[in-house]
Amino acid sequence: MSTWAGIDFGKYSIEEWQNTYHKWLFNDADRVREGDFIGYRIDTETLKRRLELQGVNRASVELEVNEFKGLWIKDMEDLLTETLATKHREEYSCYIDGLKSCSLNSWLKLIPIAASMQKHEITGSCDEPSKLLSSLTKAEQNLLKFMCSEYDEYPNYTAGGYHFPCLSSYSYAWAILQFVTPNSVCELDISPLIDSGWVDDFEDLAEYQAGQTKFSERAKIEIQDITKLSESFKDNNVLQRLSYSGLVTILEAYLADIAKRQVLNKDSIKRRFVENFDAFSKNQKNLKVTEVFFWMEQLDNQIIECLDNLSFHNVKTIKAFFPSVLLVKISDDLSDRLAVAEITRHDIVHRAGRTKDGKSNEVTLADVKAVSTLVLDIITSVDSQIVDGILV
Repeated sequence: MSTWAGIDFGKYSIEEWQNTYHKWLFNDADRVREGDFIGYRIDTETLKRRLELQGVNRASVELEVNEFKGLWIKDMEDLLTETLATKHREEYSCYIDGLKSCSLNSWLKLIPIAASMQKHEITGSCDEPSKLLSSLTKAEQNLLKFMCSEYDEYPNYTAGGYHFPCLSSYSYAWAILQFVTPNSVCELDISPLIDSGWVDDFEDLAEYQAGQTKFSERAKIEIQDITKLSESFKDNNVLQRLSYSGLVTILEAYLADIAKRQVLNKDSIKRRFVENFDAFSKNQKNLKVTEVFFWMEQLDNQIIECLDNLSFHNVKTIKAFFPSVLLVKISDDLSDRLAVAEITRHDIVHRAGRTKDGKSNEVTLADVKAVSTLVLDIITSVDSQIVDGILV
C-alpha cells in the first residue's frame, strides 16, 4: 500500500512524495520527535534565509513566472487555431486574458483566495468565495479561474500548486512565504512513512531525548531479568555463578555494540580509530598509491573484523579503546572493580568456578548484586558520554 509524505507550510502543501521523502531544505538539526509528529520543522525566518542562500528571491521567481506564463499562453493560442468546442475556446480565451494581464503580485494575491475557495468547495459553503470574487478585477477573476482549473500543463509542468508558474518547489515556497503569518512553520511529517515501514525513525534523536541508547535500554532490561532470577534461587550456587558470568557478558555485548556503531557510522570517529587504535593500525601494511582505493573499499570490513576480535570485558582493551577512539572516559574506580570481576568471571567460564589454585570460587547472591551494580555503573557512565555526542 502506498504512503504519502509531504512538506506543508501553514495550510499550503509545497511538495509530496510516495513511499519516500527528500530532505529538501531541511537538515538534521531541524528534526523533531514530538507526540505523534516525527519529521522536520523550521520557522519562516529560517526558511527565508535558506531560500536566499539557494538564490531564490523575487527576481528569480519573477523570471520563472514570466517564462511559464509565456509557454502556457503560446500552447493555448496554438490550440485556439485548431478546432475546439465552444466551451474550451471560451475557457482558453479566459485563461489567456488572465495570464497576459496579471503579474507575480497577482498570483501572490490570488493564491490565498484560491485556497479559501477550495476549502469552501469542500465544506459546501459559497458565501465567502462570492465576497472575495466581487473584489477582483475581470483579469484577476480570469486568472483565478485558471488557477482553480484542471488545465493540463503538459509538457510544461510546474512545481507549485494552483498552477503557480515555477520550475522548483523552492520558488513556490518563496511565494507562500510572502503571505503566510509570521508564526507559521514549514514542516515535513514522515511519521506515516515510519508507521508503514518505508523509512526508519530518527533513532539517534530518540536516544538523545530518552537520555540513553537502545543498547543501554536493552542491557538494563537483561540485567534486571538476571538479577531477579538470582534472587529467586539464591541458594543455587551454580545459578549464581552463571548469573555473575552473564552480567559481565551483558557489559561486553553493550560495549561491543556501542563501539561498532560509533566507529562505523561517524567518519570522524572512524578516522580516530584508524589513526589512534594500535590494535588496528599495527596490522596494516604500508600502502602503495595504487592500492589506496582498494584499501578504502575494504576498510569497513577490516574495522568490523578488528572489533569482533576484541574482548570488551577485558580492562586493558577497554582502557585502550574508549578514551582514544570514542573519547569516553571510564574512571579508575570502575576499571579496578571490573578487573576484579573479570578474574572471577574467567574462573567461572574457563575453570568451572575454580581459581588457579583449584579452590572453589563461591559466588553468592550478594556477589551477583555487586557485579550487577558495577555493570550498571559502567554502562551508565559510558552511555551518558555517548548520548552527549549523538547529535554532534
